[in-house]
Amino acid sequence: MLTSDPMRHFTWRRDQRHRPGLQFLTSSGRHHGAESLEESRVLLALDFAGDVVDVVSQPLKISFATCGKRRSHTPDYLGVTRGGVWLIDVRPEPLIKESDRESFAAAAEVAVACGWRYAVAARWREHAFAGLDAMASRRRLRSDPLGLRPVLLAEAGGGRRFGELAAATGCEPVARAQLLHLLWSRQLGVDLAHPLQDRSLVLPANEAGR
Repeated sequence: MLTSDPMRHFTWRRDQRHRPGLQFLTSSGRHHGAESLEESRVLLALDFAGDVVDVVSQPLKISFATCGKRRSHTPDYLGVTRGGVWLIDVRPEPLIKESDRESFAAAAEVAVACGWRYAVAARWREHAFAGLDAMASRRRLRSDPLGLRPVLLAEAGGGRRFGELAAATGCEPVARAQLLHLLWSRQLGVDLAHPLQDRSLVLPANEAGR
């Protein structure tokens, strides 16, 4: 640790497919670096469901030996959550090579030694990210000038369809934005394994978690 340096070197070349960028997290209140769209998605998922306190991009560089050769690997993220610390690599499943598996195994060993958990984000469940992306578009909605949130929470009672809930307020366009915000903030719940649409069942958070 005495000789370590921060690993936050985001690069971009014309011949590479990924693109660097910044993803805002409501959990930390600031932007975090991402080297690809897949990494941005992981950050968004952590912000929504990870109970995140903070995220560090490219937190460390691991040196290890395999088959008589020395190699190095830099995991993509260190996520500090209220439930523990996660070391995370991001690699789309079709792009994972045997050398990547060796790197992931080395990162998993480091995580175990540090008392952390380890995960490789390789693919999404069908429809999951489409719904998450829709909710994220309203995650920073701060005001409720029409007082629709209490109405929506009360109407959601035993479970209502998304479209029915929005229409019940008498101000449907604004209610849709407020519904997305309530879903993002986990005050209401929905099954992200299916497309988010008007017939999606919306439940109070305490019932959605059962």
